[in-house]
Amino acid sequence: MDERWLGDCMEEWRDYGHLVMRAKWTMDGSRTLAEAAGKFRERADELEQLARAGFELEQPVNDDYAFIVRPGEESPMRLVEEDE
Repeated sequence: MDERWLGDCMEEWRDYGHLVMRAKWTMDGSRTLAEAAGKFRERADELEQLARAGFELEQPVNDDYAFIVRPGEESPMRLVEEDE
């Protein structure tokens, strides 16, 4: 798995205070069931990597949207915005 992916997630969290993930396009481009399954496994690995980094769902996934936060932590950029 590309470790830069987690870094990009951290940047998004720093800027916005949460991540937004969707499963809608997970299988796009798959030509076989095995390829589609592999893409689901890759997404599962990404979600587990986020969990290990301290991220959690802010609320149950609804209508394909997952809002992901780091409980007990405010993103640095959100704190700056609140001070202004």
